[in-house]
Amino acid sequence: MGPESSRSKDKILVTGVTGALGGRIARLFVREGRAVVGLLRPGSDADALREVGIETVEGDITDLQSVEHAMRECGYVVHAAAITPGSGASEEMFHAVNAGGTRNVLAAAVSSGIERMVHVSTVNVMALCPGTTVDEDSPPPELTHRGYDESKMAAEHAVLEASKSELDVVVVNPAVIFGPGSRSSGRIISAFVRGRLPFVPLPERRMSIVYVDDVARGCLLALENGVRGQKYILASPSITVSQFIDELAAVTGRRRPRISLPGWLVGLVVGAAWAVRPITRWRPPITMAGVRYGGTIYDGSKATRELGLNYTELGEALAATAEWILNPKE
Repeated sequence: MGPESSRSKDKILVTGVTGALGGRIARLFVREGRAVVGLLRPGSDADALREVGIETVEGDITDLQSVEHAMRECGYVVHAAAITPGSGASEEMFHAVNAGGTRNVLAAAVSSGIERMVHVSTVNVMALCPGTTVDEDSPPPELTHRGYDESKMAAEHAVLEASKSELDVVVVNPAVIFGPGSRSSGRIISAFVRGRLPFVPLPERRMSIVYVDDVARGCLLALENGVRGQKYILASPSITVSQFIDELAAVTGRRRPRISLPGWLVGLVVGAAWAVRPITRWRPPITMAGVRYGGTIYDGSKATRELGLNYTELGEALAATAEWILNPKE
């Protein structure tokens, strides 16, 4: 990963370290013997991070000076901080954090002489073709979520532009992430494990998913083996919702719901649930964007071929996720 220097070039800054993905990335790097600095917002609880050997620095990616301060002893950056769909953020906030924050990270990386940066993007910026397979060379999509998708597309565009001249950057594009620590994309798993999933939504809808630890490993491998300016989809497996629920039932011993709901009915139920969320405070396990635009199959094989990423077997990943939901440890 490049020569060391008096700047402690072996240190890796991870943004979004208090998030489900950022935390898993930072912990994996520490287990691999890397020195990690985690950027977290002021007032965040950092005790668990420090206990496992992660150095923490308070700051915010929307504040350029604090990002530069966090990078002062680092040679590498993994940029995982972002606001995700279902957060209730405004369109302006999505752009301020996801796009504006990424531009700050890029500017700080250039001025700090960072040797390589890995940018965590999303498959939402790839082609949107329900029922077909998409890879890194597919054309860009029509937007499905203006705030999130637009902001992540703007962020990735800035990253790829920087890779042409100013900075060595590699991009990873995870599919829907699940696993320990994921309190958002894992809601359907949590509902099933706790016996609160009364029906199987969209049973024949295909979905591309990826285990959070595979994304963390993908980031490490992208840092080590990725090609400057290249994108790597992180996705495996691609299965139907019905198959996913069957696998979940097998590893947990719980019976799958007997009722399955088609797309039009799920759309009505989920739309109504999101409409009254300000009153009920309940977040449905599915977003309306997922109902309307899901079903694209994302090909994560390039990461296996070129980075050396071997994806975790689904049963093993779901068992670990279910165990964390019932007995959270981090």
